[in-house]
Amino acid sequence: MSALPPVRRDLSIAVAAEDRAEDLGDRVRTALGEDADLVESVEIRHETPCAQLPQQALARLGAERHQKNLLVRLVLRPLDRTLSDAEANVLRDRAYAALHQGTEHQWSGSQPPQRKRGEAPGSRDSGFR
Repeated sequence: MSALPPVRRDLSIAVAAEDRAEDLGDRVRTALGEDADLVESVEIRHETPCAQLPQQALARLGAERHQKNLLVRLVLRPLDRTLSDAEANVLRDRAYAALHQGTEHQWSGSQPPQRKRGEAPGSRDSGFR
């Protein structure tokens, strides 16, 4: 554990009803690749079946009624330095791209994270090392 302050990002995502917390953490770490060691935790803060959401929320997420909406907290903490907001937001967007299964997206930047040709979603190297 680092004595440096963590960076927290909350994500509202739509996922399959059967997705579990362990699956989400694994997906985030896989998507972040070499940056996976920056992830201190991935925790579900709230869960709501999409069938219980108002139509406006379903549209914002691009969610289907058979999915569930999760509020997920991503906690990032490098051992040797503090992340800038820009660095944390790039990592947040990569995690979001790997987790969110809705048709609408909310990026922290103005555009989704860019991938190279043939690169798997969420596997982009951030170049933070």
